[in-house]
Amino acid sequence: MARAKTFDYEEILDQVTTLFLEKGYDNTSFQDLVDHLGIHRRSIYDTYGDKKELYLKSLKKYARFVNQNYFSLLKDSMTITEKFETIFNYSAFPKKDCPKGCLFVNSATELAMRDKEISILVEQFFEDTKRFFEHLLSMAQEKKELAPETDIYTLASYLNNALIGIRVLVRCSPAEKELTNIISTTLSVLKVNHN
Repeated sequence: MARAKTFDYEEILDQVTTLFLEKGYDNTSFQDLVDHLGIHRRSIYDTYGDKKELYLKSLKKYARFVNQNYFSLLKDSMTITEKFETIFNYSAFPKKDCPKGCLFVNSATELAMRDKEISILVEQFFEDTKRFFEHLLSMAQEKKELAPETDIYTLASYLNNALIGIRVLVRCSPAEKELTNIISTTLSVLKVNHN
């Protein structure tokens, strides 16, 4: 009779994400994964596959994690500026249980140019974020929070790009005041309609 697994599938993916964020994909050996996770090499292979498959599973779980947090943090009662402040602050000042940085930003710079499968996932994640921003801005425009002439598609693209920049910058551990000022300046493009 085979022994039952003594580890939590999703928890292991969280631990893997933390390690990949700290060391990057290339600098993380399979032995590093074994040592970090504290489970046998064979168990990792049997459950998750090789390092690449494990990385892909981590990316997909990370995408779900980020998206779920966006939805849970935003409230209908918030103004459009408050919603984007919440999103940017979430990335700039991660909670204790949130990994620092962004696995997709790291993947874009380290792997996307040489791995088509990862490139597709990265592109999809950024595109999904942009479409989510378009949705938020469109709703704000319908509620007359934004001027009717606002180009929500261009604005969503700009904010998405700015958020990627914040995710890169946070890895350099800038001062909280600097990050706050950058966010405030970035979001000043949200010209709220006061009419």
